[in-house]
Amino acid sequence: MAAAIELDIAEQVLDSGLTLLAVRNPGVATYACVVSLDVRPGDEPADESGLANLTGECLDEGCGRSDALEFAAAVESIGGAVEGNQRGGSIYCPAQYQKQATELLREMLLEPSFPGREVRRVQGEILTEIVADEDDPRAVASRRFREVVYGDHPLGRQPQGSKKSLQRLRPKDLRRFHGDWFRPAGGYVAAAGPDEPARMLDRLRKAFRAFDGKAPKHPKMPTVSLPKASRDLHVPMAREQVHVFLGHVGIRRTDPDYYVLSVMDHVLGTGPGFTSRCARKLRDEQGLCYAVSAGITPSAGEEPGVFTAYIGTSPEHRQKAIDGFLAEIERIRREPPTAQEIADVQAYLTGSFVFGLERNGNLAAYAIRARRFKLGFDFLHRYPQMVRAVTAEQVQQAAEKHLHPDRLACVSAGAS
Repeated sequence: MAAAIELDIAEQVLDSGLTLLAVRNPGVATYACVVSLDVRPGDEPADESGLANLTGECLDEGCGRSDALEFAAAVESIGGAVEGNQRGGSIYCPAQYQKQATELLREMLLEPSFPGREVRRVQGEILTEIVADEDDPRAVASRRFREVVYGDHPLGRQPQGSKKSLQRLRPKDLRRFHGDWFRPAGGYVAAAGPDEPARMLDRLRKAFRAFDGKAPKHPKMPTVSLPKASRDLHVPMAREQVHVFLGHVGIRRTDPDYYVLSVMDHVLGTGPGFTSRCARKLRDEQGLCYAVSAGITPSAGEEPGVFTAYIGTSPEHRQKAIDGFLAEIERIRREPPTAQEIADVQAYLTGSFVFGLERNGNLAAYAIRARRFKLGFDFLHRYPQMVRAVTAEQVQQAAEKHLHPDRLACVSAGAS
């Protein structure tokens, strides 16, 4: 399946340190452009939690000579959709409007005005989400779980911030954060569409050649360590169910065991298209839940992710569910998966990998990911071979190395 996709990708690195990428997707009538800059979790001060997220959410609330409504109308006039985030943003539109779309994205990212009225409105929307999450036991457990796992690391903070930190932020804070960290060095702009890559690169170069600024000095990120012993924490809430998160610090995307652990995840607890061990044991055989999952690779990024096992169950089954997770973790650390389990996972991973790449937005994101993590643009063709080469013994050895059932954080919220 992967061999059927032949990607024509071109690349250019500007003097500013900005990398331009163009991916040709013949036969489509749409265009996507994605920008991902070198903005890191530690760039946001701890006492301004939520600043990076608010900055990204407000990028399209007025920019250049346009206010929020005028900018939205300009995007709508080309049949487009645009969004900003704390590292950049993206735009999608019919292919005939790609020049206008690229210019609108450039304007949003490089010339945001952060008008006070719109910033206050977006703040209010985020505050409403924070308040709603405080009454959601799954969200409460997830937040506390990350705090316990990450400690003082910036990834232990909620991206939206707290009510207190968010309410203190002003438009001048957003302008400062944008000026300090939205720099070209180490960033990527990727376009995908039906045009020749050279033509798309030329368009990107013209749009972003004036984007300059010195590379910022990022704060040093703290090290996240495993705890010396497991920890169990419950947050009582007036609910019928209890939501349980169990795990510990995980791996970076560049970890050499990543692909072996991806196979392990699908055997253990991340198995769409077939039944993983945790789902079979805890859901099908014991009837403890409807939703259950476990995995270490989904959150792996530039910083260490988290091995996370999750289940929603009734309060009287909380310990039984935890014991079930621990038993399956111990089992995969001790015994290699069966030949059939490995074959099922390999067939699923190699058969489903390229489906999402039919969309231009995913193609542009893929090109950025391939460069950021040094995967190589031929990764699509190497991936099936890498997955098929994984053995049951490698899975067991990687599980033994990376899963630590005696040093887990267990956090739950809901009924006691």
